[in-house]
Amino acid sequence: MKCWICRTEDAATREHLVKASDLKALFGKPSQAKPLFFNASNQRSPSRCRNVKVGSLKSDTLKFAHRICLTCNSKRTQPYDYAWEHGSRELRSAVSRLLEEGSFRANWLFPYDTQRRMVHMHLYFTKLFGCLLVEGDIPIDVAPFAKALSEGQPHPHIYLAFGYFPLPVVAAGGSDVNTDQLQLNGQVAFASWLYHVGDLAVKVMYARPGEQREGLKAAWHPRIGAKRLNFSRFGDCRVGAR
Repeated sequence: MKCWICRTEDAATREHLVKASDLKALFGKPSQAKPLFFNASNQRSPSRCRNVKVGSLKSDTLKFAHRICLTCNSKRTQPYDYAWEHGSRELRSAVSRLLEEGSFRANWLFPYDTQRRMVHMHLYFTKLFGCLLVEGDIPIDVAPFAKALSEGQPHPHIYLAFGYFPLPVVAAGGSDVNTDQLQLNGQVAFASWLYHVGDLAVKVMYARPGEQREGLKAAWHPRIGAKRLNFSRFGDCRVGAR
């Protein structure tokens, strides 16, 4: 099977459902004696409809089943991974303040090379969303996702919203992909997915031109600019590691 991003190399590696650095920041290094518990009760696959003990952050349980190639999972998209690793750390350390203020400046999050690193963070979630589309066989064309990742340019229809995500336990994970309104060609016009690590959440939205959605009002896209981004409060979600 060929990698869905480059379409040339064999798909031999798996992408983490939740970034390994996010899991490590929350839980440290799990072991067989002190495992994580992976809960995927909302997933379609019956084999994942239970709590699973995970003794290593390298476990395939924490990764997408669908594979991508080694080049795309390392050299090609590594800058995007690094951008989110930094962004996640800074945002998590300031959640209370950001919730009170309701916004943050991009040059606070990335003091150097702000615009490029904001695009890279956007592309990290473009990669994860593309993996979700392939994994779930969701009727959204992944070719523009692959093009964005390969060229280092923002996907024109992917928006991000940042916020606080209250949970009764320490957890990390993601929701199901929620889709709505098929167009005449059978393609989805709007879809959303919530990624969270601790009490920090990122809502990823795919919106075709003309879509008027409440969630888009507080969302960010690189073409909007990056002077100040909204920070909101999100609701409940049940999928993830704890």
